[in-house]
Amino acid sequence: MLRSLKATLLLSVFLLTVLIAPVRVWLNARQEISRGVDAFDQALTDTAFGLGAQILPASGPEPKPGFELHPQAEALLRANQTERVWYAVLEPGGGLIGGDAALAAVPTPGGPGDARRAVDVAIGTEPARMVSLAVDCGLELPCEVRVAESMGRREAARSEAVRGIVLLSVAAVLCFALAIWAVVSYAMRPLKSINRQLSERSLDDLRPLARGRAPSEVRPLLDAIDQLLRRVAGESARQRHFIADAAHQLRTPLTALRTEAELALLEAHPHEIDATLRRVHRSAERAARLAEQLLALARSEASRRDPVAGEPVDLKAMAQEAAQDWVPRALERGADLGFQLAPVMVRARAELLRELLGNLVHNALEYAQGAEGGARITVRTRADGGRAVLEVEDNGPGVAVADRERVFERFYRAAGAPGNGSGLGLAIVRDIAGAHGGTVELLDANEGGGLLVRVSFARL
Repeated sequence: MLRSLKATLLLSVFLLTVLIAPVRVWLNARQEISRGVDAFDQALTDTAFGLGAQILPASGPEPKPGFELHPQAEALLRANQTERVWYAVLEPGGGLIGGDAALAAVPTPGGPGDARRAVDVAIGTEPARMVSLAVDCGLELPCEVRVAESMGRREAARSEAVRGIVLLSVAAVLCFALAIWAVVSYAMRPLKSINRQLSERSLDDLRPLARGRAPSEVRPLLDAIDQLLRRVAGESARQRHFIADAAHQLRTPLTALRTEAELALLEAHPHEIDATLRRVHRSAERAARLAEQLLALARSEASRRDPVAGEPVDLKAMAQEAAQDWVPRALERGADLGFQLAPVMVRARAELLRELLGNLVHNALEYAQGAEGGARITVRTRADGGRAVLEVEDNGPGVAVADRERVFERFYRAAGAPGNGSGLGLAIVRDIAGAHGGTVELLDANEGGGLLVRVSFARL
């Protein structure tokens, strides 16, 4: 199972939030409810103080406190549209001086004492909140003033407080989650940049990775990747040098062998070894060609790994120079090599472009040599908008659409392909074109069967 670092961080923070949020909600709700209760209790206490001020101190031989409350004041006290209000003024012994007998009958823990007490009680069957207040009434012990009201407003306020806290907490959790997601996403951006660097690179791009704002925890991993890239680049360079050195060492003896075979064919020799000499000559030619292509492949790989600065090159002039080498070879094979050249400038290394064109012409001569009516090859240069185009067209068997990508692989030859090619020509062509920012296409020839190879570059 694949694990995402981003998903792990987000899930961990989410779980912690889910665990902490209920505790936070409970604490906030408790605090808000306590504040609301205190406010309601304070209002009852103020009412109790007002009633206590209406107590008449005890006097006379049989002292007994009195209580007088103006009818309008009592009406105002009970004028509550949402709650029911009770009050009672009691003697030290518990006798009712004034108010509601139902409230006076409610038992309370302990005596009236000197401090305010607020408790939940039941008046009959109705729950209520009562405040009890000790008031001096001229006797040895204080009188007690009780004020109570039903719980409707308190319950409504408690529910409203809980609902508000829950909604606020949910909103806070969502905002917190969004903020965490944004922070984690921002923190992961350097990793995405590194991933993009690696995914967009070609196999030949072994440069060190750009660090950017990569966090310090990731830098050891980047250092390890860069070290691996350096080792791969070093090994690849050693392999290229080995191929180039081996091809260079083989080229001289193979050229000498080819020359000796040619001289042997020209000199008088027994008829029965003529076929053998010709096979030796063809094998020497093929081996010499392979050595040359291996050298060219090493050069093209090096150019593909290193940016090609180049210089202005006219494709027409380059093709005309190449014609001096290839026209005689085409005539030897009885092939018709023609040129349709228009001047067009590119920025490139001329020796690499000559190598590219040489491989295309060689392939055309090899594969079109058995064509009916003789091989016909045409080399074209032209401008196409902002692109410079180099084309080589032949009348050979062409390349099947299914094989047009595979023929760019090294040493690949389609089944039944004519000629004695090594399978390196098109690989070299693609490498050189890629080093110059160009593209290579394999198309059907303009006139019936055959192959059209189109190489295009940015035009100067």
